[in-house]
Amino acid sequence: MWTSFALCLLVCAALLYIPGLFVFRGLGFNTTSSLVLAPVAFVAFVGLVPIAYDYLHIPCTAPSVLGIIIVGCIAPHLFSKILKLKPVEPAFAKWDAGMIVAYGLFGMALCLYMFIKPLDGADSFYCRADNATHLNMVRHFIESGQWSSLGASTGTLAYPAEGNGFYPSAWHGLAALVSLIAQADPIVAINATNAIVCGLVYPLAAFSLMNRLFPNSKLVAAVGIVTTCAVACFPWTFLIKGPLVSNLLSYALMPAVLSLFLYYLDVGIVRHWKGAAVAACLSIFSLALSQPNGLFAVLVFIAPLLAHRAMARFPKHRMAAFFATTLGFIALWFALLNAPSLASVVFFPNQGGLTLTVRESIEAVITFSLYAGQPAQTLLAVICLIGCAAAIRRKTAWLIFPAAYMLVAYGVSRCTDGYLRNVLCGFWYNDPWRLADAGAVFLAPLAALGLTTLVAVLARCFTQKILAAHNGPCARRITTASATKVTACIVLIVFACYNFFPSYPNPITHKRTQTSFGFMRDRIAKEYSTSRDQIYSHKEKLFVDKALEVIPDGALVVNSPEDGSLFAYGVNGINTLFRHRPTGTMIPDADILRQRLSHIASDAEVQEAVARTSAQYVLLLDQGVSFDEGRWLLQTTEESLRSCDGINLITDDTPGFELVLAEDDMRLYKISPEYTSVTS
Repeated sequence: MWTSFALCLLVCAALLYIPGLFVFRGLGFNTTSSLVLAPVAFVAFVGLVPIAYDYLHIPCTAPSVLGIIIVGCIAPHLFSKILKLKPVEPAFAKWDAGMIVAYGLFGMALCLYMFIKPLDGADSFYCRADNATHLNMVRHFIESGQWSSLGASTGTLAYPAEGNGFYPSAWHGLAALVSLIAQADPIVAINATNAIVCGLVYPLAAFSLMNRLFPNSKLVAAVGIVTTCAVACFPWTFLIKGPLVSNLLSYALMPAVLSLFLYYLDVGIVRHWKGAAVAACLSIFSLALSQPNGLFAVLVFIAPLLAHRAMARFPKHRMAAFFATTLGFIALWFALLNAPSLASVVFFPNQGGLTLTVRESIEAVITFSLYAGQPAQTLLAVICLIGCAAAIRRKTAWLIFPAAYMLVAYGVSRCTDGYLRNVLCGFWYNDPWRLADAGAVFLAPLAALGLTTLVAVLARCFTQKILAAHNGPCARRITTASATKVTACIVLIVFACYNFFPSYPNPITHKRTQTSFGFMRDRIAKEYSTSRDQIYSHKEKLFVDKALEVIPDGALVVNSPEDGSLFAYGVNGINTLFRHRPTGTMIPDADILRQRLSHIASDAEVQEAVARTSAQYVLLLDQGVSFDEGRWLLQTTEESLRSCDGINLITDDTPGFELVLAEDDMRLYKISPEYTSVTS
């Protein structure tokens, strides 16, 4: 299984970086820049191609999707060669290549420690309702060939297909493609995809942004190797909250998108309008088809940037330029807030993180406690504060606003539920964790600036002390540059040890104090554990595997989703009727079955519903288990459990059902053939 996982890692990395590299080479970027930007192009294509195929009624397969993506990615490069277009960026630099390797190695090492190593196996998964949707959707993509974000679904027959609207599914398409090419179990491919996004895509994208923000400071870029991933909440909370894998991909791409924007802003959008237009389209589609709220986070970043540039552009009318730009963005913000198509997002009733008082919320923001129960990152907060002072000194104070906005919005979302929350947090479903993670992305440059400032101050003191103590030829050979290198290494090692270690001994309590990274790692290990009593346990998974051995391929199995069987399709591949919790408007036949299937022997309407749906089997994983005794989904209530009593109340003695498999409280029944062929 781990061999398959390693293959999936290689396949995912190759998909994200090789085709897209040719796109940006064709736009005139050098090899290193093209490499770190490449995922933006590939994700845009993996989201767009299925939409086009769905319109043309062409099924998505690995050859059909990858083939057209390769053609689309290589075409710009070929055109640039044929037309002999001049590059718009300096040639390949060894320093940049070294930084890419360093960022990638540090990111993957951290991912290995935080995510891969805690997994019980390469096919471990998080037993939460949102994840059932992701697992089911990826498997349905593989089996159906329908990958479009316009109507993406889990393939469940319980709900009308025409009810599916827009669902950003670029991440699901990527995971499906990895699974198909590597011929791997979908869950193994999913874990590998998440590992590459966390450990490679985000760090390299962050390097691209650092390089654009601080083009004249190699030290900031070097320090960024460590500070890019220093805020504990991102990307790890997205693996345990939801998991919000679509947002994970969107935010991981965000620094690369911002890097593109900064680049064309510097070289001239009008002068390079063709390349800027292509880059803009790729950026917008990559974020929109991953998770659109990434676009709103980008807006928070570029608003102060453009206000800053406007003030520099019109030095005699600085305040007028500032207010004009600011008012323009505020007007756009409120226009989008009131857009009918976004109302369900902006006013989403998210109460999950609304657990702090105003004072507690302020403390959480100041100390960087950016997830429920997470220990504070006070040292990092101080370093970021130093970074803010450095940004002001460098006359780039605008860099403070994006992170400050997200942190303030996070604080508001934790302590108040009103109009202010909708205005500041609405585009992110009023979800504090999405806001905190966006803040983590925007804090990375400030943390790099802060740590760089600390290195510079210590190096200066170090040099002065040595020169004062030793006035000989040896001392004179010591340069500020060499002192800076030594100091940087020492500071980075000390900071990394303090920030990333899981725990350290407390001299006061004589116990080990857990750090924020230790907290996150423990949560990941706990939620992905197969030995822990999960709603869809390892034992239940094995039972479903046994069921698959005795039922015909593709046979429709009626299930009670909240007993854990909502995971059974995505994890095992069994064709279940209900693939998520009973919410929304389901088809009449499914509604009849969940409420009255146990009456099949005496209810003609139930018999007709069984015949119309072609249901053949019934799967129960918690037969006879009461609400108080069972382990259920977080969202499960007694009422929601009773809504499926037509399935839950089936026993070995219920007329119309034949026992096929039994183990503890798990059952597989075959619906008596006399009731599966009844016609209305």
